[in-house]
Amino acid sequence: MDPTDEEASANQLSSDDIEQNFLTQFSSMVTTDKEELIHQFQSIGENVNYSTATFFLDMTNWNLQAAVGCYFDFMAQNRQPSMKLLNDITVGKGEKITPNTAIKLTWLLQNNGEVAWPSGTYVSLRQIPNLREQNIPLSYEDLKYYVPAVLPNDTATVSVQLVSPSTVGLFETVWSIYTPSGISFGDNIISRIEVSADGTMAVTQQFSHLQTSSTAELNPQQSAPESQPNQLDDSEMWG
Repeated sequence: MDPTDEEASANQLSSDDIEQNFLTQFSSMVTTDKEELIHQFQSIGENVNYSTATFFLDMTNWNLQAAVGCYFDFMAQNRQPSMKLLNDITVGKGEKITPNTAIKLTWLLQNNGEVAWPSGTYVSLRQIPNLREQNIPLSYEDLKYYVPAVLPNDTATVSVQLVSPSTVGLFETVWSIYTPSGISFGDNIISRIEVSADGTMAVTQQFSHLQTSSTAELNPQQSAPESQPNQLDDSEMWG
């Protein structure tokens, strides 16, 4: 077999295949030496320490095959979602924006974990950087942009609608992705803009919208009345 074919075949092994290989390997081992059993258990992964090995072996009456099976079952049930920010693909990125102007920020996100993002996953503002140490409650907590249940290695384009601050200067917001229960995971998404009277970003985005017949845009769900979507005080939104 060609070396490249062997590598491709190895990369296609699923976690279930790896688990089954270990179980088959350990089923033929016969020893009552606890230290040897712990050593063999630790060989299943770099992150398996002595205490973890001892715990699962003791729980299964020092049956190595049963202990390994319990360990993989536990890990499968407790896998957490993950997200990687691949790129900021905001239309007009780097251009200045005029004060009090609606803008759309867009990012390309990837599920770089082992489990699909659960239904109800959303992107939300995390915090204003210059208030990070003050722990001040802010009213934008209910602003949520729901994202699809992305499978491992797949990507999603996520857009959010904002209004630029009323004063000129450099500003930023910090975003995170959350599970339905409100637990954040993956990379933080930091967006920076420069507000200026001669800004052109809004015009660029409007022109791009006219050129595009349809865009995949995620609609936010928030507690504000429908007549005022995304109308947040800029002092609460931008740092």
